[in-house]
Amino acid sequence: MDIYKLKKILSRYLKGQSNETESALVEAWYRSYDAEEKPLDNSEAIALRNSIKSRIDADTLKPRIISTRAFRIAATLAIFSVVGLSTWKFSHRKANNEAYTIVITGTKGLKELKLPDGSTVWLNAASRIKIPEAFTGPRREVVLEEGEAFFDIKHDAEHPFIVHSAPVNVQVLGTSFNVRAYKALQTISVAVATGKVGITGKSKTLAMLLPGQQLSFNTLTGEIAQSNVNTDFSQSWKKGYTYLNQASFNELALVVKNIYGLSLKPANKKIANYRFSMRLVHNMQSKQILDLISQLHHTHYRKEGTDIILY
Repeated sequence: MDIYKLKKILSRYLKGQSNETESALVEAWYRSYDAEEKPLDNSEAIALRNSIKSRIDADTLKPRIISTRAFRIAATLAIFSVVGLSTWKFSHRKANNEAYTIVITGTKGLKELKLPDGSTVWLNAASRIKIPEAFTGPRREVVLEEGEAFFDIKHDAEHPFIVHSAPVNVQVLGTSFNVRAYKALQTISVAVATGKVGITGKSKTLAMLLPGQQLSFNTLTGEIAQSNVNTDFSQSWKKGYTYLNQASFNELALVVKNIYGLSLKPANKKIANYRFSMRLVHNMQSKQILDLISQLHHTHYRKEGTDIILY
């Protein structure tokens, strides 16, 4: 449901103006997070509505004691109306201290992970992902906090799979796709290998991608760009190869740092503006990779402390 329509329903519910269907929707939504609670009867619904309103208006009223049940839904409704369903669900889980596993890879690191539903995730170097120990509720959700991951998700039409990588969310039912979200690049890219992938940001749909399509989202400007890509290239890092296509110096430096542990720096602005297209083999020696980079634009390199200066 569109977030704006839902906010209107919640507003009518709080004012006692919602119809029977809308009231049932709100109350069923609430009960879905606590299935053992008995259904609300009419008097409970009225009391709950009044308590919610009291909670939301608490900044202008004297403190008062409300039931734990009403407090919980009031707080979540307030959050829900601002940030949307998918983001709220993760806030709700965090508030209830559900168990998570955080997996981190360092420089030159690569991990293959099995999710609670049997899906598989490959985590690239210098990455961090948060995974619940069990998927509960209507959605399967993980948070890619930093880095790059390839997801091969088991199909489950009843439980969408969502990757949160602020400020973008990626939602699928069952497919395979790559997400790159290194903060240093200030760009989040999603490339689809199989199936269909939906991408949202700021409570709106940014794109629906099919195999061979990629979306890039600029985290600074909010600009998006869609392109066609070679799906083998976008996931080749799992097999020990990385392809760069007109990559910026910053992107090249990040890849070189993550794969080889080398800190690459430009000697001047001209070199900083170069673009790089190349295939990097992860088990190459440091000298081999630096020689290869230098050949592209006929540059040289020298070592200064822990930095490799390209000049």
